[in-house]
Amino acid sequence: MVTHFYLDSSVAVRILLGHSASAAEWFDETTGDADHLVLSSRLLRTELTRVLRREQLPVARRDEIIDYVGILPVDDATLGEAEAIIPHIKTLDSIHLGALIRSGLDAVVVTHDATMRQVAELIGFATLDPVRG
Repeated sequence: MVTHFYLDSSVAVRILLGHSASAAEWFDETTGDADHLVLSSRLLRTELTRVLRREQLPVARRDEIIDYVGILPVDDATLGEAEAIIPHIKTLDSIHLGALIRSGLDAVVVTHDATMRQVAELIGFATLDPVRG
């Protein structure tokens, strides 16, 4: 049985920039295990690109993450799911959760953002924060 993990940008950025050894270790172990599948929405690619541009780093570095992540689409139905989330959450985080809801998967939301964690749990998802170890 495959365990699905939904990777939030709050963790992905820390992995990409080398700000969390524990998150990088989790990512390497998880993506190297055939019984685990890491997913995120198409939004992750954009978020990583913007961070790399801000930091004046090569955009191609985003592939260090993206190449190991299954990408879920962001379409009108995804945005509708994001809009339907009742608890307050930032817009981009709601789109991430909307993509996960739309996928129909029972995934563990991997996030370092406290609000994202709380809302994900309120709507029925397990969470994990590999930044905290």
